[in-house]
Amino acid sequence: MHNTSSHLFAGLLLAAAAVAPAWAQANYPSRNMTIIVAVAAGSQADMFARLIGDQLSQRLGKPVIIENRPGGGQVVGGAAAAKAAADGHTLFHGNLSGLIISPQLRTPVPYNTPRDFAPITLTFSGPSVLVVDPKLPVKTVQDLIAYAKANPGKLNYGSHGAGSFTHVSTEMFKGITGTDMVHIPFNGGGPLTVGFLSGQVQVVIFDLVSVRAHVEAGKARVIAQVGDQRSPLYPDVPLLSETLNPALATDFWLGMVAPAGTPAPIIARLNKEITEIIQIPEIKARGERASMFAAPLSPQAFGDKLNKEWALWGKVIADRKIQLR
Repeated sequence: MHNTSSHLFAGLLLAAAAVAPAWAQANYPSRNMTIIVAVAAGSQADMFARLIGDQLSQRLGKPVIIENRPGGGQVVGGAAAAKAAADGHTLFHGNLSGLIISPQLRTPVPYNTPRDFAPITLTFSGPSVLVVDPKLPVKTVQDLIAYAKANPGKLNYGSHGAGSFTHVSTEMFKGITGTDMVHIPFNGGGPLTVGFLSGQVQVVIFDLVSVRAHVEAGKARVIAQVGDQRSPLYPDVPLLSETLNPALATDFWLGMVAPAGTPAPIIARLNKEITEIIQIPEIKARGERASMFAAPLSPQAFGDKLNKEWALWGKVIADRKIQLR
């Protein structure tokens, strides 16, 4: 008799253990959720976090608060998100700079993305354009390389700031092409555009939308695209990966992650919801207007991407000896 009851008890314990994760998921979310964004309001990571947050709150039945934590080249927000409770109530919507590049420019590294975050999904991804001052005798990327080699150290290139995607990807370009251009960092896209239009810098990797009006007005010349695929805005402009080197196939992207250790059923639920949200026609269209394309991935595939890009950009940073002074 005693034996049967102990078996029964063990069986009940097993059943309870099996139900616990399901109950935790059924009870999720149990309070308000927060999406941390490591950039100021109005930037792409912020705009898309708000669109996703509105929809998530309708689908999950709890308010979703967007918390802007800019500063420190995005590592202030990233570090706060990495240290948050791993219960699915705090998420981080980060970009390539905040998740991959910026932390690796600092010693010690404030967080290691593949180790400290659980991937949920890539959200949006899109190409950039390499533009030059139209006064330069440069129509193609080959022209730019030849001109830069004939005039070492004479060209200035601009970036969105030390350690930004535009800084590190231009350094990657310089390493692959063996060219010498002087880096002038600006504090964000607005000042960078002013610096370019005033002739302070002659070469810049810009997002397609902010520079488009200047291209149409003849104040900027697009000579190449930087990304995984050509943008419909510039169907005839080749990608650097097509004409120069496959390593330069680097889209600028945004993605959603949670602190490492967040339960798998919660990650799966968030992946399902966010994948559906970013493909809602109005939200997809908002992305496409900014030349950012809905690009959902499974948590596994997004994790593979984070691992690969952490290694890729870490190598560029080490090889080019990029440091933040």
